[in-house]
Amino acid sequence: MNERRHEPFRYPFQTPLPGFYNKKFRRHISGPMEVKDISMNGLRFSCHAQPGLSMRDELFFSFIYENETFTAEGRLIWMKTEGSTMTCGVHAFEYPDRLKTIIAKLGESLQATPNQQVETRSP
Repeated sequence: MNERRHEPFRYPFQTPLPGFYNKKFRRHISGPMEVKDISMNGLRFSCHAQPGLSMRDELFFSFIYENETFTAEGRLIWMKTEGSTMTCGVHAFEYPDRLKTIIAKLGESLQATPNQQVETRSP
């Protein structure tokens, strides 16, 4: 059931990044989210359980990293609900170029310190 993102790394944020999502074709289905990790192909976020979301839904999402807001679009590829919260995996269709550069640098920092948790800053 779960699709796996096959990529060289996923960068875990020590402190989740604040963000917001909207369902692409039903904008009233929306809410705050926290980005837990990111890769070149997508991200994992948590939010309040939302019965209006389902597998393969397309989302617009935005989040803040180092005082800069990034917006992208993607598709839900997995979901897990636990009580009143939900964790979701999103395959990003295309990131802005600036965000691609940042993600590449985050990946390089993981390779530089493979046995350590890399600290990140978030607002």
